[in-house]
Amino acid sequence: MKINIKMNKFATIEEVEQFDKVTYYTVRFEDRDESEFENFLSKHQDDPTIHDEYNDLMAWITIIGNKIGAKPSYFRPERKAHALPPPSRLVEIDYLQNLRLYCMWVSESIIILFNGAIKTQNTAQACPNVKPHFDLANRLVLAIEKLMRGPYKAIEEDKYNQQLIIDEGTEIML
Repeated sequence: MKINIKMNKFATIEEVEQFDKVTYYTVRFEDRDESEFENFLSKHQDDPTIHDEYNDLMAWITIIGNKIGAKPSYFRPERKAHALPPPSRLVEIDYLQNLRLYCMWVSESIIILFNGAIKTQNTAQACPNVKPHFDLANRLVLAIEKLMRGPYKAIEEDKYNQQLIIDEGTEIML
C-alpha cells in the first residue's frame, strides 16, 4: 500500500548581493546547506559544455544590477515566475545549450534568484531538466506574493533603499 503524505517545506529569503540599481536575493530551504542560487552556481559554473552561456548569464546579472535595472522586458515570463537570460528579441543568443535561471521579479530594483538548468525541450514543462526548477519557482513566487500582499505583510519592499524588509522569523511555507 502506498501512502502519499504532503510535508511542508520551509525556506527563508537571503540577500545575495546589492548592486547600484538592483538587490538580488535568493531562497534557502531549512534542510539544505546551499541556497537555491548557490546550488545553481555549484552545478553550472564549472560545466565546460555551457561555459559561455554561464558567463553571459552572470554578466547579465551584473549589467542588470549595475547599469539598466531590472526592466521587466529583460526577463522571460515563465508563468508566475521569470527567467534569465533575457529573451532573444532583446539580445543575440547563439548557444548550443539553453541555460535557464528562474527568478521572481519583484520590482525594477529587487529580484529573487532561484535555481535552473539546461533547457532541452521547447517548453519548460516538457523538459526533464528544468521542469522541477520551473515548478518550484512558480510555487515560490505564489508563496512569496502571499506574504507580500496578504493582510499581514510579512515582506515589504523598501523602494528608497532597494531592499526587502522581512519580518523577523518570516518563513516561506510550501
